[in-house]
Amino acid sequence: MEFRVLGDIGAGPDTGAVDLGSARQRSVLAALLADAGRPVAVEQLVDRVWGEAPPRRATDTLYSYVSRLRRLLPGVIDRGPGGYALGVDAAAIDLHRFHGLVRRARRTDDATRAAALFREALELWRGEPFAGVDTPWFNEARDLLVKELWAARLDCTDLRLHLGEHAALTAELAEQCTSRPLDERLAAQFMLALYRCGRQADALAHYRHVRALLAAEIGIDPGSELQRLHQSILSGGAGTSPQSAATPTSTAPAEEPWRVLRQLPLDIAGFAGREDAIRRLEKELTAPQAAPVVVSGSPGIGKSALATHLGHRLRDSFPDGQWYVHLSGNGGRPRDPAEALSALLLASGQEPGSIPEQLEGRAAAFRSRLADRRVLLLLDDAADADQVRPLLPGTSGASVLITSRSDLRGLAVSHAARTVPLDVLSPAEARDLLANSLGAQRVAAEPEAAGHLAELCARVPLALRIVAANLAARPGRPLAAYAAELAAGERLAKLAVTGDRQAAVRQAFDHSYAALEPDTARLFALLGLHPGPDFTAGAAAALLGSPVDTADHLLDRLTTAGLLQHTALDRFRFHDLLRLYAAEHAAADPGRAAAWQRLGDWYLATTDAATAFDYSGSVQLPRPRTRSTPFDGREQALAWLDAERTNLTALVVRAAGTGPRELAWQLTDQLRLYFYGRRHIADWTATTTAALRAAEEEGQELAQALIWNSVGLLRQHTGDNSGALTALHRAQQGYRTTGFTLGEVSLLSNLAVHHALRGDMRPALDHQQKGHALLRDLDRPVLLARGLNTMGLTHAYLGEFEQAERHTTEAVDRLRAVDRPTGTMGPLINRAVARHGLGRYAEALADATEALRLSERHPHGTSGPAAHEILARIHRDSGRLDQARTHAEHSLRAAIDHGEPALLADALITLGSVRTLDGDSAVALACLQEALELTSRVGLRHQEAEAHAQLARTHLASGAPAEARHHAERALDLARPRELRPVEQHVLETLAALTEATD
Repeated sequence: MEFRVLGDIGAGPDTGAVDLGSARQRSVLAALLADAGRPVAVEQLVDRVWGEAPPRRATDTLYSYVSRLRRLLPGVIDRGPGGYALGVDAAAIDLHRFHGLVRRARRTDDATRAAALFREALELWRGEPFAGVDTPWFNEARDLLVKELWAARLDCTDLRLHLGEHAALTAELAEQCTSRPLDERLAAQFMLALYRCGRQADALAHYRHVRALLAAEIGIDPGSELQRLHQSILSGGAGTSPQSAATPTSTAPAEEPWRVLRQLPLDIAGFAGREDAIRRLEKELTAPQAAPVVVSGSPGIGKSALATHLGHRLRDSFPDGQWYVHLSGNGGRPRDPAEALSALLLASGQEPGSIPEQLEGRAAAFRSRLADRRVLLLLDDAADADQVRPLLPGTSGASVLITSRSDLRGLAVSHAARTVPLDVLSPAEARDLLANSLGAQRVAAEPEAAGHLAELCARVPLALRIVAANLAARPGRPLAAYAAELAAGERLAKLAVTGDRQAAVRQAFDHSYAALEPDTARLFALLGLHPGPDFTAGAAAALLGSPVDTADHLLDRLTTAGLLQHTALDRFRFHDLLRLYAAEHAAADPGRAAAWQRLGDWYLATTDAATAFDYSGSVQLPRPRTRSTPFDGREQALAWLDAERTNLTALVVRAAGTGPRELAWQLTDQLRLYFYGRRHIADWTATTTAALRAAEEEGQELAQALIWNSVGLLRQHTGDNSGALTALHRAQQGYRTTGFTLGEVSLLSNLAVHHALRGDMRPALDHQQKGHALLRDLDRPVLLARGLNTMGLTHAYLGEFEQAERHTTEAVDRLRAVDRPTGTMGPLINRAVARHGLGRYAEALADATEALRLSERHPHGTSGPAAHEILARIHRDSGRLDQARTHAEHSLRAAIDHGEPALLADALITLGSVRTLDGDSAVALACLQEALELTSRVGLRHQEAEAHAQLARTHLASGAPAEARHHAERALDLARPRELRPVEQHVLETLAALTEATD
């Protein structure tokens, strides 16, 4: 019986055709064929056929499928205690016959016989394995089988070249090179065949083609083996006779003894963390067809410790040995792979006299020695992919774990290697490492100090182990005292064990830095000037004074060298210790001051461009602005501001301290409305504090006034009413002193808003009318529209709805005239408020709906919750309670997200009014009581009056007349002196109803 598993699944010619039903039924058989003769648990079968974490019904379906297969193929599928098994000889299955033939071919030293075995193995292939089946297990198995097929083809081609079949291979190799243009081993075979056919020029042309492709696609040069072949062809030394070809794949005699080696270094005591990486690596390394795995990361990140720890955990999985090769060599120079191969062959038991002289021969002998062995090969501290390639086995039984500061991405192309990048430890993992090294009791006694130590070490394992070693040597020293010493300065110098160069953080960094080319090293140093946690190629280009493409190329080199991490789309970072190290080198760069100035100028110009979409039209510091357009639209600009927010804040703080100080207040002024719109309170506070200090130290009155204006808005937003008023008055004084009329206009608008929020509508209207009079003579339509909008809302609070409608309509018209549709959101909402007050619900609904549509396209700012809130009131008073409830709930959620007290109060009051009409007085009272507490605490007298008025209505509806009267009277006390006529009218209606109910 011959089952074909490499092509279509089905019965062979000896049994006749058997209908195996659906593709899923055939896939069940395929899953059993892959493990012929061995029982496979039902859960494993389900995972293979249906994918990971299948539902229960998949198991039931599997039982029915296997039952049908057992009826169709009696005596073939057995059911035992370990699961289902295919009861046929593995030699009857193509997959296992293929593996057996390849093993025999690689073991024989008869080239003719080996080539014949390879041909027989390759002829078993009939198409894509497991065709038509799509699950994670089958997809992975398919990929690995295809890789095995390709490796066998390449080995067979080597033998055929050795046997002189170059003429017959030329066309075949040309076709393969078209489909696999980056495969260097295939390229070498094609070049050798061409050369031996007398086509030296074509062979050299193909080398140039491959070299160009490698440079363009992955930015690397051809490997050393391909380069040596190229030189040999150039010099005419590649040979044209079969005898001058490279040796066959297997050169080591099969009968030589095998030594089981356990070469791993000592496991790290107290190893902590990396659980996710360990699980992934264990799965990768113990898979039936394991690809090489690269553990990459910055110096001191714990790559070797993780690899060694993992190797010890997996000892039982590799009965034929665990080999360790340290690839850094002596003096920091990369170890010659030929020398490493010789050492490995000798250690494995091969006779010294049978070890080939050349690298290619040793690599072939090494692959032969490892064929069909279950060995873990740990290649530690690899320099580059070329150093690793000759050391890779040719069969999948041997698993390879590589550590490198480079990501060795070339191996992903040539050998489908998987990369597992390591980052710093999590805070919990760092504390665990300290506890494992120092003792849990000592760390638990000073938890805050332990956490501080971990952060001072940037949670880098090497630094943490050095700290632990130094503390262990002085058991009576408090952790807090050592943390204070580290924080005091010269941290890198102190992160070392005295007298041991290997136990020093700076030494680990020096090794990587010394290997950099000069331009790459300079960029690394200048990046130490960057004040934020991450950066882009644009920022790097500004520091370097170069085109972005140049900076991007150098950043890629730094990432490959393990000195940077590519954390997100076009963003890079390094941990704090590498930042300190870079800053040390930057301090020695004579161009550091110019680089810092370029960085500041780039950030200011880009911020100008990013804020031009939504924040232009407001009053800003008069200064020249770069008219650059690096953004395609509003969303891209806002995304840049969000991504760079922490960097911009850090830049302001540093510029305020070290200069140029004008950069601090210029950036702070430019970012004011962005911080306000996005409610970034901490950043807003940090930048205004730093910029104000810088402006005061430089005696810049206008800059101080602008920052005081921003501080006033900030304090108003956070509920500091007296502080807000003080700041706004200081800003007003500064504007008048410097004669900055536009600033005074904006300040009057801010004072109007401040008084309106306090419920003092007449003073608010007076301030806004003064600003409006000044603006009438200035060509600032956006500012004029904003002033009109504020006046309109103030009139609405006073019950003067006709004036409110007139002012807000003019604001809408002016903004539309200058093509500022998003700016109309506020005026449309306030016109809806006015029209709602006039009882023109349909027009109010149209305005509020349009404002909501605009806010959904422009999601930041206060328009979203405000639009939902007025829509809730319109629907409420139109009798559509379901829609009113939906909008009120939306308004509340959005207001909570924004954190604006006035918005939150409005949302709570409106939702409470809707719930009252719903008959849910408990929820209504909860909302209204929360609104009352908020407004009384923050001083929002208008909303406080509204909260009392609505509480009166709710208590009246729930049958509590005494409470209703109390709140009605309190609402009148607040509303009458402030001329809040709509609130007063509502209260009077409630009192009338209360009187009628109690008579």
